Amino acid sequence: MPRQRKERRPPRKNVKLSYETIMVKKNGSIVYQCIERPTGSIIVENFFKEDTDAITNHQNKYKQWEPNGGIVDFLTLGKINA
Repeated sequence: MPRQRKERRPPRKNVKLSYETIMVKKNGSIVYQCIERPTGSIIVENFFKEDTDAITNHQNKYKQWEPNGGIVDFLTLGKINA
């Protein structure tokens, strides 16, 4: 009987994530975006600052995507142009 290989976890990425809320003018209206630093991913985009701040504060408190090196690309709205 062949020896079974143990499944390995991916290595931890040593990156310190932080999230911030920024104001952006888009199509003549003002929207607030939650940005992940240092990746520059747009996490959420809302008309109301309070809604965006709630998500930003939650992500800064728990940092649940830090072991993965940031939020995966298919869950983001894109990257910032800065």
